[in-house]
Amino acid sequence: MPLIGLAEHAVFDDTDDAGLILDTRRGVCLTLNSTATYMLRTALACDSVPAAVARLREDFDADDATLAAGLAGLADRLGERSLLLGGGGCPPRRRRLRRAER
Repeated sequence: MPLIGLAEHAVFDDTDDAGLILDTRRGVCLTLNSTATYMLRTALACDSVPAAVARLREDFDADDATLAAGLAGLADRLGERSLLLGGGGCPPRRRRLRRAER
């Protein structure tokens, strides 16, 4: 199971360096910068925070806590817009996206 799951009404396109998420319920398109796109792509491909942080560490010069906080922040922002799977479209952040253990 991926670390982050997008809601059925959220369509993610990452064909360019900058990603797009189309919210088909509201007809709104969100643009992600290249860093957020990479983080979302990684979170969709990994099943845990440590796995995602390890993959991100390959391309970003940041410590584990910073990378884990970035993933959690991305999940928070997507959850606020009801773009994630979970109760009411909000992510179960505290259980699934906590800081990586050192």
